[in-house]
Amino acid sequence: MKNFKNLLLVSLLFVATAVLGQGVTSSSASGKITDDTGEPLPGANVLLVHTPSGTKYGASTDLDGFFRVSNMRTGGPYKLTVSFVGFQTIEKQGIYLRLGGAEVFNLKLSEEANALQEVVVTASSGSKDGSETKVSRKQIASLPTISRSIADFARLTPQAQISGDNTISIAGQNNRFNAIYLDGAVNNDVFGLAASGTNGGQTGVNPISLDAIDQFQINIAPFDVKQSGFAGGSINAITRSGTNKVQASAYSFFRNESLAGKTPVDIAGDNPREKLAEFTALTYGARIGGAIKEDKLFYFVNYERQEDETPRTFFIDNYTGDSDALDIANLAQFIATNYNYNVGGVQDAISSLKSHKLIAKLDWNINDDHKLSLKHSFVKGINNRANASSISSINFSNGNQIFESITNTSTLELNSRFGNKYSNNLVLGYTSVNDDRGFNGNPFPNVSIRDGRGRINFGSEPFSTANLLETRIFTLTDNFEIYSGAHKFTIGTHNEFSSVNNVFFGRNFGAYEFASVSDFITNQPAIRYRLGYSLIGGNGDTSEGSAQFNSMQLGGYVQDEVTFSDRLKVTAGLRFDIPVWEDGRVNEDFNTRTVSLLRAAGKNLQGARVGQGIKSKLHISPRLGFTWDVNGDRKTKIRGGIGIFTSRVPLVWPGGAYNNNGVTSGRIDNQSRFGDFIPAFNPDVNSQFKDPAPGAGATGGIVDLFAADFMLPQVFKTNIAIDQKLPAGFAISADLILNDNIRAVAYENLNLGDALFTTTGPGGGIPNFGRQRIDNTYQEVLLASNTTEGKSWNFSTTLSKNYYSDFIDVRGQLSYSFGDSDVLNDGTSSQNISQWSRMENVRGANNLDVSRSDFAQGHRLVGNASIDFKWNDWNKTTLGFFYDAGEGNVFSYVYNDRGALTADTGNSNTLAYIPKDENDIILVDDGSFTAAEQWTALNAFIEGNDYLRSRRGQFAERNGDRARWSHVVDLKFAHEFSLKGKNNHSIELTADIFNFTNLLNKNWGKRYFSGSFNSVRLLNFEDFLPDGTTPTFTYNPRAETDLNRSDDAGLNSSRWQMQLGIRYKFN
Repeated sequence: MKNFKNLLLVSLLFVATAVLGQGVTSSSASGKITDDTGEPLPGANVLLVHTPSGTKYGASTDLDGFFRVSNMRTGGPYKLTVSFVGFQTIEKQGIYLRLGGAEVFNLKLSEEANALQEVVVTASSGSKDGSETKVSRKQIASLPTISRSIADFARLTPQAQISGDNTISIAGQNNRFNAIYLDGAVNNDVFGLAASGTNGGQTGVNPISLDAIDQFQINIAPFDVKQSGFAGGSINAITRSGTNKVQASAYSFFRNESLAGKTPVDIAGDNPREKLAEFTALTYGARIGGAIKEDKLFYFVNYERQEDETPRTFFIDNYTGDSDALDIANLAQFIATNYNYNVGGVQDAISSLKSHKLIAKLDWNINDDHKLSLKHSFVKGINNRANASSISSINFSNGNQIFESITNTSTLELNSRFGNKYSNNLVLGYTSVNDDRGFNGNPFPNVSIRDGRGRINFGSEPFSTANLLETRIFTLTDNFEIYSGAHKFTIGTHNEFSSVNNVFFGRNFGAYEFASVSDFITNQPAIRYRLGYSLIGGNGDTSEGSAQFNSMQLGGYVQDEVTFSDRLKVTAGLRFDIPVWEDGRVNEDFNTRTVSLLRAAGKNLQGARVGQGIKSKLHISPRLGFTWDVNGDRKTKIRGGIGIFTSRVPLVWPGGAYNNNGVTSGRIDNQSRFGDFIPAFNPDVNSQFKDPAPGAGATGGIVDLFAADFMLPQVFKTNIAIDQKLPAGFAISADLILNDNIRAVAYENLNLGDALFTTTGPGGGIPNFGRQRIDNTYQEVLLASNTTEGKSWNFSTTLSKNYYSDFIDVRGQLSYSFGDSDVLNDGTSSQNISQWSRMENVRGANNLDVSRSDFAQGHRLVGNASIDFKWNDWNKTTLGFFYDAGEGNVFSYVYNDRGALTADTGNSNTLAYIPKDENDIILVDDGSFTAAEQWTALNAFIEGNDYLRSRRGQFAERNGDRARWSHVVDLKFAHEFSLKGKNNHSIELTADIFNFTNLLNKNWGKRYFSGSFNSVRLLNFEDFLPDGTTPTFTYNPRAETDLNRSDDAGLNSSRWQMQLGIRYKFN
């Protein structure tokens, strides 16, 4: 700790004395001013005025005629004035600047001593040097959205995939490898538990109201070294600001069961199609912006309240387990009578989310050279998340989660200009996040009961019993720019300082698994017992031994943007990042005795020790980008670049080393099939069994280690693209992005012994490790290290067209994209044990092959259009469309063996062998069907599946198959009519319809998914033959129903839903 504090002090002194970036917050303008002969005019005056606020940005041209203005307000309109003594003065109105845009004005002035007139000025955006998507305030207002999240608009990016919980994967990369910035400050869930990647995302709350957003952009391959912290993409959003004119809006949006379709036909089957259970989803809020002092000081405030209910319909008749409705009711009554515990209900489940969002912002034009912005936002979300039942599981409602999250974020931005040669942008940010995940009902152990082909679950949700997270992050970003002729030099620094306190002990109240309902009722021993607990006392959120640690990442960079000519701009930069990790608690027993045992067994610890922080290593990221206007007429542009991008990792991964250290946390995972001791069921959560029999190996629990030289993920990005203007106002672009892993994350269980045997017979060759531990004092000893394996590529092409007239405005685009990606480890979990144990494989979790990633995109078609009908000065109608079509999720065919075939992880993740014929598999009778009958069904299933048929005589590949294509259209209808009065008042009525296709026809708009956690269990492992090495199987007919199931969960489902809205505007 002392060394870390000393390093922190030195770091602060360094950044304080450095020539004082990350998220993009502004726009810029540049150009060259010449006379009619093309000779530069040094000293020409250039003035850009943001007319709504009176904010002025001025510059004079240098000796070569160049001028540059940075850190400008986005949007507009702007007025441009260019003057030079003895020459014509040029004025241009109606200029709009996009977020991150760099508008280029190359102008010629004529000698005309007494002239002052407005002429046509052509501006072109020269900012696009890599693949990106920019979303304007107009698009936010006109395109359909129901969740009112950034994810609804991130789907405009052809290379993006949006899935449940607003998960955003970009360019085939892990959703945790994105960077999210709001007004230049880090807005990632830096700990990495939220699938959305945003603060508060675990509750489902959005980090900011759409009404507070001015613009945002998604960058995939920006070769500007200021942008970093991602391997996938960066999402930069900026909030609105006040202007000289008071502008306000109040709004409300509403949904309920009457504004939603009936049960998707594929799910209803022979049952009647029914409406969703009664629910209400209501969002309301208001915003106002204006001037405290005209042209000088501005304010903006937005408040939004969300009260959502999300139902999940369940037909108990569809449940595939052995128990019927009466059996389940009798089980609930038995638990209430014998244990005085109410398990709750099992029918339709309703999740609820209540949130408050408040944001306040001040913008101060100190003078023409210095502008200051100060913002604070508060977000609170409370989610009662229902664990809904399904065809394969009964989940009682007292297994729900109750989750509260509170986020406070403050940001200060200072933009300064020092004469015509220098400018500076300083951003300071501070964010505090408190996430408290709890359980529903009274405390009770978690119980899971096998029920034939189903499962029954009740008790406290196992990962919500001791789960508390407090995160603090401070960011400092500064970019200093120097302008010299054709060069714009940037010297900058970006630094993040994080502090984490995490209480997490999974299954802290105990978790029991029973073989049958009868075993539970008759008090027979469970077949599995698991417990996570503090070794130094306490229970639940009050458990001692929380993971407390600090980390920081220091970054610095230099860059030169060179305008070689009107046609060619080249950007070259070099970035340095240094992550710093604090030391943790030392485990002397492990570091001496256990390390010696592991070394003797031939294990390479790569310098890792318990309590030893990861070494601070320099990460170097050179980049080179270009934009080439081929003919100089702005009709054909080629752009691209190459460079290294250093990603962040979720702090929860290295955070595991501060928690799973064998000193503060213990873990038991005992299974009867391996001869482990199983305690009798105990309903008292405070007196669960914690003292294993000697040699059972639970005292030290799991140990998480990171290689001493572990480095952050890095990818080498290559991008080449062309933008072509076509006749009749059309434009087309094509984009190719290649990502090659320089360093990715890999895992190994060092405490796993060598294989005892290898399976024989058809489909043999699977190693069985027999759950051997090198040191029985500990369970898994997980080492995280780096690998160079893995790559991804994405191709996209987009056709766009805008049309404007006095009556109608049309904006639209259609894109096609294809992407594929390979990995060694996908990194989809928040726990290192799951990272290692949940990858499908043939040779064991320590011997993974490179495979298709869970995030591989496949084929996708995406289109959007908005049409404005301007009936007269008082009435306007807007129609917005969004079309999304693509292949379904990737998935694997595995054995349902509960880890018995490899005996290393305890999970069913061994890839299945696909038999050539009846003699290429050993099937056994299962009590209902003979082996011959099973083969007939299995063979028919294989023959009817293109992928399985192609893999006969081979093991299935990880993520080798995909779910069906989906085709969905969303629609927005808005009508705005003005009210009479002194000022401009209007009312807008809206209807957003998600899955409009399903509203048109019940058989349209189906969204498909296959498997659970991207796997389909094709065959059940039954046992080994007497030789002990030849496995036998039964066919699992559930595989047929696991393929291409209709999705009926939440908003992104096969059921249409509509949201009605009303908005009052004043401006």
